[in-house]
Amino acid sequence: MSRGASSIGSGGGGTIYEYRVAALDLVGLLCGVQVPGLDVVPDSVSLQKANDFPLDDVVVLNRQGSYELVVQRQVKRTLEVMSSSGPWRKTMAQCLASLDSFGDEIDADRHRLGLTASGPIAGLETLRDLAASAAAQKSVADFLQELPRLGQSYHRVWKHLTQTVSDLLAESKVTAAEQELVHCSAYRIARRLVVQIEPTEQISPRYPALCAALQERVLQADTRVDAGGVFRMVEELAQEWGPRGGAIDAAMLRNRLRARGVALRGDRQARSAVVFRPQVELTRPETHTQAAQVQALSSHTGRSIRSDVIGELKPSDALRLEVHPAVDADVASGALTALPPYIGRPHGVDGRLRRMVAQSVNGSRLVMVVGGSSTGKTRACWEAVRAELPTWRIVHPLAPDRPAALLRALQADVLEPRTVLWLNEAQLYFLVKDYTSQVSSALQDLLTDPQRGPVLVLGTVWPTYWNHLAEGDELHDEMGAVHQLADLALTITMPPAFNARELADAASLVASDPRLKLARSRAVSGRITQFLAGAPHLVRRYEQSDGAARAILHAAMDARRCGHGPLLTEEFLMTAAEGYIDEATWHTLDEGWFASSLDELLKPRRKLPGPLTRYRPRPGESSPGSALYQLADILHEKSRTTRKRKPPAPSLWAAAAAHSRTDADMRELAEAARTHQAVECEVLYLRAASGGDVSLLTWFIRRLIGLGQFRRAEALIEERCLSGLLLGELSAAVGHSGQYGDSERLARRAFAVSGDRTGHRRLAHHLLNLGMRRDAARQYLWAADHGDPSASRWLVGYYEAQGDRVTSERLARAALTQHGSPAALLALAQSRVAGGEGTEAARLSQIIADHGHADLLVAHARERADHRDHAAALCFYDAAATVEHPKALERMSWRSDGQGNHRRAEDLAHAAAARGNSHALHSLANLRFFKGYVQDAVRLNRAAAQAGSLSAREWLARRGLPA
Repeated sequence: MSRGASSIGSGGGGTIYEYRVAALDLVGLLCGVQVPGLDVVPDSVSLQKANDFPLDDVVVLNRQGSYELVVQRQVKRTLEVMSSSGPWRKTMAQCLASLDSFGDEIDADRHRLGLTASGPIAGLETLRDLAASAAAQKSVADFLQELPRLGQSYHRVWKHLTQTVSDLLAESKVTAAEQELVHCSAYRIARRLVVQIEPTEQISPRYPALCAALQERVLQADTRVDAGGVFRMVEELAQEWGPRGGAIDAAMLRNRLRARGVALRGDRQARSAVVFRPQVELTRPETHTQAAQVQALSSHTGRSIRSDVIGELKPSDALRLEVHPAVDADVASGALTALPPYIGRPHGVDGRLRRMVAQSVNGSRLVMVVGGSSTGKTRACWEAVRAELPTWRIVHPLAPDRPAALLRALQADVLEPRTVLWLNEAQLYFLVKDYTSQVSSALQDLLTDPQRGPVLVLGTVWPTYWNHLAEGDELHDEMGAVHQLADLALTITMPPAFNARELADAASLVASDPRLKLARSRAVSGRITQFLAGAPHLVRRYEQSDGAARAILHAAMDARRCGHGPLLTEEFLMTAAEGYIDEATWHTLDEGWFASSLDELLKPRRKLPGPLTRYRPRPGESSPGSALYQLADILHEKSRTTRKRKPPAPSLWAAAAAHSRTDADMRELAEAARTHQAVECEVLYLRAASGGDVSLLTWFIRRLIGLGQFRRAEALIEERCLSGLLLGELSAAVGHSGQYGDSERLARRAFAVSGDRTGHRRLAHHLLNLGMRRDAARQYLWAADHGDPSASRWLVGYYEAQGDRVTSERLARAALTQHGSPAALLALAQSRVAGGEGTEAARLSQIIADHGHADLLVAHARERADHRDHAAALCFYDAAATVEHPKALERMSWRSDGQGNHRRAEDLAHAAAARGNSHALHSLANLRFFKGYVQDAVRLNRAAAQAGSLSAREWLARRGLPA
């Protein structure tokens, strides 16, 4: 695979799976090819559009035709097709929300529901085939007839789908989640479902064809970036655009790829990634071909210093010329160039520098770029010579040491005309004892001899050293020659930071590279180059540290990645660091180990701050009680990847409890302790709870329960977090451990505190599983006496099975009359129907209706009708109709009409309409119409229309009849 190959093609990579999947659709958009689920070529792709589409991860659209065509896709790394799976339930809830929002478009096949995951493959393949089968059927009835012929695995997936839809409809408080509604909703989802399986560790099935399309339709033949490299760039763009919820079209993609140096078909000329190149009118001497120059130089004998043609250098060669390597942005190395794109200042320092460099063709000159450490001096020089002198050669004298190598190059006439002499860190050439005078004099001879030019001596230097070169006399006795050389120099001062306008102008360039984005977000006051160049130095200091110093850094890094703010107290660092020192090292430390190690970490090197810096408040700010320290941003950033899977030492939690600077810092670390499942930090959780975050203490108590530390958990509940729910959970756990007496005590305590019945239910259920039915019945009796409907229902069944009908009915009626729960009596009535005792069932149903639970009777009647239990349904409808429930009156109206009792049927329908159910008259009218009684149908529909039925009005209007 090439350096630019995509993780989609290789199967690995660090890009988030969601954006890797999005990149496939984006490349399809770029190439003008169809994407899965959309039968036409897309014209835009939107990411993270939760405000517009329930399935919001990737939304592919085509708006060219009469209708908007959409595939809204949810992406999950893994998705198990199971009704108990949280991700599956969430995805199906989003599908139901799509039906609510775009039901007509979905049914018309203008919107489709996409689902992409990597596995489990067997379940996803079955779901995909089931969706194809559903799409092939005209109705849900046809599909249900086809389902048994598909096989057991398809039936199982359909069962999970319908069960999930049923649960979600019930949770959304749909008044009647009937089986017909469940099947209809599940079928509407399935027939428009587009299931994709995109692996995480293997090549995407779509990748080869898209690469071929890129090569054939998009990329110019001479581009330096292959299809794999373009894929990688598109993945990065998807990750960049995704959180902003943006819509992307092909033009946006092409523009961003051009900015990265990709030559695209249809472009007039491939553009490079150089930010700008000022137009300078130059009068050049006669041009020598590069071949002639190479031949002339190769014939020169005795030359050992390397000389290269600038235009033939690769970007990575800049590192050989001592351009600082940039911070690693934690993306695949093949996706990034050796250097980030250059943020130029054409109207400032870069414009002046390039004009000076370009004018070297008119005569030799010395140009010195003066600026502080890591302000971008060397990179600016690199960009200037590449842009203005591509045919010149460049010499960088380094070995055996800088001044000796420079003298050899000057005295041996190695420097041909049209050569750049590269003197990065010029003080290392000019201010070295025993070389100062020789180097300065030799350079003066070079610059003032027209026969040896034109040459450009290009150097960089820090301001303090330049002051010594230009004016100082305290270093050596040989400074006179240096001063004379300095008088010949043209100087450019490199500003320490980018100003607001420069950053605004470079916004799109910064967004194109993750390293620049990182630097822009982390750098202080526009000091982007310092961040980019100083970061590797700080990383090296961290990697080369050991012992106590490394322990302090690890403590600070873990504190920051776990959520602590940037300011760390000295006491915090000392307490936390102790846990990061191994036993052998600990015994070798002296009493002042912390102070000496901290001093080492604070010490700057090469004028760059150390890994830790001391915080100094500005004038007017209150002085902190103790010293505060900040971790270098790059080390904080590095810790989020290198230490991501390493658990913090327990001493960090102790430091958080005792020495966190603010309550917010303490709470963040307490939350991190929960994330890491830390148990031995009770003081930290108690402090967080005292600050108002009771959820952390609740989690800690549940963790203790899970670990079997029941006494400790009970003590915390009673002392700190009195909760019936927690007591109920503790009771259940204690019961499962076999301590039934304590379990019962805790269950009753839970009920006394908050009415929670969890403990009793779980204890009774556990006893049942063990076959201890009498003990379970005792628990259920207590629970039933205290209003638990599920306990009453179980007891009714228990005594019915024993033949004790009197006790079972007494308990069921007590639950209804004393606690308002009709569930047990309803279950008893249903059992009487099943036993052929219709009269008894009617009596019990009437009791339920008389106590105001007709709605429950109607809902249960519908459920029994769905299960073809018409006797029970009729019994419940009849009882509800006696108390004039409008839906029950409608159903009984149908029954009376079917029995030929038309007058009673109309009376019941009018009674239902009088109670707000005008549909009863309309439905009865439909029954009469289909039986041929047209006049009755017209009369009843007019009555229904007058009662407010819109359906009846439409029926009359279609036939041209007045309402």
